[in-house]
Amino acid sequence: MPLFRPSVFPDRQEEPLKFVDLLSGHGKPINPLWELVKWCLGLSVHTIPAIGLALLEEKLKYSSEKYKKFTAVRESLHKELVEMLGDDGVFLYPSHPTVAPKHHVPLTRPFNFAYTGVFNALGLPVTQCPLGLNAKGLPLGIQVVAGPFNDHLTLAVAQYLEKSFGGWVCPGKL
Repeated sequence: MPLFRPSVFPDRQEEPLKFVDLLSGHGKPINPLWELVKWCLGLSVHTIPAIGLALLEEKLKYSSEKYKKFTAVRESLHKELVEMLGDDGVFLYPSHPTVAPKHHVPLTRPFNFAYTGVFNALGLPVTQCPLGLNAKGLPLGIQVVAGPFNDHLTLAVAQYLEKSFGGWVCPGKL
């Protein structure tokens, strides 16, 4: 979670805006615990991952010093990937650690979002590319990542891979 916080407001040097404040939508502050109760009753407008993140954020307090440390880690990782990719490189990376999980299973493994979230936090262009189905009929895919402003590369490589591997296939009968 801390790696992603500096990317929301990268120019802020002071204490970062809290996620719970983003959930309030410039209105009345929300209480994450109360939102959890409302969610259980089907009355909350927020998702369970968002409520969980707000609850976790309440428990983990980040100082300005930690915020600066995480910002430095983010900037270092961004620099390393940009140098590795150059102007014409692409990086193929799994979209998820397993093939298509059943509905709601990702809620039991909340940190698997990092497979896609890390590139979002770094501000790099990514295209999700469907590759067909595995032997059990589950969808397969991969992310195509490129350096800044090279969206055209991710799209071109994804299009080539999709054609080469069969692309999107309906996983079931309609």
